[in-house]
Amino acid sequence: MFLRGDFFHPTVKDNPYFDKPLLGYWLIALTSLILGRLDEWAVRLPSAVSGLAGIWATVYLGRKLWSFDVARTAGWMLLTSYGILFWTRTGAADMENLAAITLAVAWYWARREKPNFISYFGFYLICFLGAHTKGLTAVVVPALLVLPDVLRGRRWRNLLTLSHVLALTAGLALYLAPFIYAAMTAEGYSENGLVLVFRENILRFVQPFDHVEPPYVYLYYLPLFFLPWAPLLLTAVTASVGSFRRMNPATRWLAEAVVLVFFFFTISGSRRNYYILPLLPFCALFTSAFFMTKGKERRQRLGLGLQAGLLVLLCLIEIASPAFWPMVKARTGFMPPWDLKLATPALGLLALAPWLIRRLAPNLLVRITGTRLKMAPMVLSAAVLMGGFFCWQQEILSRPGDERIFAKSLRAQVMESPSADIAFYKDVSPKVLFYVDYPGPVKILNDIDSAQSFIKSGNEVKFLVSNREYMPELLPVLPDGNRKEPTLSEKYYAWDKDKISTNMVAWKVVGKNK
Repeated sequence: MFLRGDFFHPTVKDNPYFDKPLLGYWLIALTSLILGRLDEWAVRLPSAVSGLAGIWATVYLGRKLWSFDVARTAGWMLLTSYGILFWTRTGAADMENLAAITLAVAWYWARREKPNFISYFGFYLICFLGAHTKGLTAVVVPALLVLPDVLRGRRWRNLLTLSHVLALTAGLALYLAPFIYAAMTAEGYSENGLVLVFRENILRFVQPFDHVEPPYVYLYYLPLFFLPWAPLLLTAVTASVGSFRRMNPATRWLAEAVVLVFFFFTISGSRRNYYILPLLPFCALFTSAFFMTKGKERRQRLGLGLQAGLLVLLCLIEIASPAFWPMVKARTGFMPPWDLKLATPALGLLALAPWLIRRLAPNLLVRITGTRLKMAPMVLSAAVLMGGFFCWQQEILSRPGDERIFAKSLRAQVMESPSADIAFYKDVSPKVLFYVDYPGPVKILNDIDSAQSFIKSGNEVKFLVSNREYMPELLPVLPDGNRKEPTLSEKYYAWDKDKISTNMVAWKVVGKNK
């Protein structure tokens, strides 16, 4: 977008790419202008800010509908859950989608008793802005989440008013405006944003062309993304099955809303693990409401015991990790670097400390977390374990198999030859493109004849980049000096042998070849 000076017709190296709406790109562009650079910080910061916005909206809902205890506990659960920590650190639009959905529901409950134009327009504005980051789920999911409350209170009659129709029309117009402008100013641009909205949202739902997984897959993914709090979530769900009618109105609405959205994602023909992410804030609220409400002490003690047992077990495993490394090496061939050997037991000890502090200074834990004593040590233990994994252990583990290292090594060699030409054979890695940051056009070679022509081209220095799986095709057309080993190869761990075919390799071809 910056190179072309065009922010309405997205491309990847001059190839049209309108698979995602525009706002996600615009947020990254705005961040890069504020920071004065386009790097990992600029790409990832919108996701991180969106994650914080989603957590804030969750805490607001907990305080509005239940209590401060429910709000704080739900916020901590969400902040330390695997799904949130993973996707808030990723340059993708999924957290922006989650934030829009959660904020829209929070706006609904904040303005529920004021059914006027401002209330309706605010709801649709949040929804349609969210739709400009990921897609129409930012409109459909909030509508499904508030639907049980709208129907139960006969509030649906308020939707038959002029103010609601005008607000919906205004929100829809704002949503359509960028697509219409992009279509009117296309000038040879071959993709239409609204056509891709239909393909990626509606057609994919009823007639999927990819991302097809079994209907039961979210029963696995949802607890996985909610780790390490899955024991509490599963306890809350199973304990609430037979007591639906006895729930307070807010909890009953939440249960109906979550089931409705879960069913919506399940009946979709296209299923992928991160599609279910928008349910995490509402799972946190439901779980927190169950454990912070009196009435089911026996089930609550069981769930809290299972949760504490899981966290303490993880702490003990990390502390005892030096005894396990020889077995890991024998089975996988993996030899941990020294800093991983240090990090793992250190994190285990730090994560175990809240349990010891609970006996010595329980009020300190309560003051730090703002939660009840039964939750405080678990909250801090989970924070250390999950934060330590993402900020320390994962960074160590990702070193050898990290595409960034391969791409930055390739960039260093390319910078040595400013007139070098680069081509990708068949598959183009967006990550490699990003980190190489090559200023000129990058060729995409779709067959072996085009690869041979590229190698024989007149440029003095050429770089041919490919997945390892295409090496048998390329080796016969490479110069003799390049056939033994690629100039650069992406490394991998022993347990990633099944992914070797997708690892990247690059050849530096010097001189004219005939």
